[in-house]
Amino acid sequence: MSFDEFIYRMKERLQAPFNSEKRAIRFISRLAALGVFAAVISTLAPTIADELAGSTETVEAPIEAPASPSPSEQPTETPSPSASPSASEEPVIIRSTAQPTAPAPLIEPTESATVVELPPAPLEVQPRYTLRIPTSVAVDPRAKFYVMPHIYAASGNDSHSTMVCISGSSDLNFDTRNKLSSQNSDSGPDLISGDRSGFLMISASTARVVNLINSWTGLQIYSQASGIANKVLTFQFVAVTKPVIDPTFCSAARSMASTVFRPLGLEQSTVKGSGTLK
Repeated sequence: MSFDEFIYRMKERLQAPFNSEKRAIRFISRLAALGVFAAVISTLAPTIADELAGSTETVEAPIEAPASPSPSEQPTETPSPSASPSASEEPVIIRSTAQPTAPAPLIEPTESATVVELPPAPLEVQPRYTLRIPTSVAVDPRAKFYVMPHIYAASGNDSHSTMVCISGSSDLNFDTRNKLSSQNSDSGPDLISGDRSGFLMISASTARVVNLINSWTGLQIYSQASGIANKVLTFQFVAVTKPVIDPTFCSAARSMASTVFRPLGLEQSTVKGSGTLK
């Protein structure tokens, strides 16, 4: 019997219980093999751990300090005046250490910046307003007051405010908002000056100015001395940076409209006719 055949038969005998057709034999053989393996591991593991722990320990030998010679044994050397430094000695170079200097702090301004608010003023480039105001209206020659029809004004830009100056011929007065009472306002979003007088100024947003003129059925024109026929009413629209009442700004207007109050033609005539009396 050769050695290879012997090894082969040994493997067959060892593997036979593991591959047996009976389940019990297979289970017992595998359980026995697992127990042998566990016993070997439990036996060798502590030994290996002790060897590894012992190999990491290092023995430190005490370091002995060299014995210093006694003062009597130390040789004394007296320098000779003619002795010159040997070539092996290096010259001692003393370098000055530069101290870093911090930069000088910047001078801070003591006064804080203030925002200067510019006063209201007319725009340098005045826009052209679209105006829908009648150029003439017919009135009774004897009439002393008249209510204007609603007007329309727009510049196409809502970023600025508008001041309107309303003036007319002599003896003409203007009443806006609540009629028969003067309602001027020098503060707030709506500025009104000259209500129930011959020179009326209103300043606010463009739409608000038009609404104030058209409020309470419309702008009322009246004259206390004589009739309003053959007299003229003038509107001047000025674009300003913010609402303001200033008569000197009226001359900056580039959009103006006038309304003429023309008298109605009244004629008296007698018609003669014939009739038959019965």
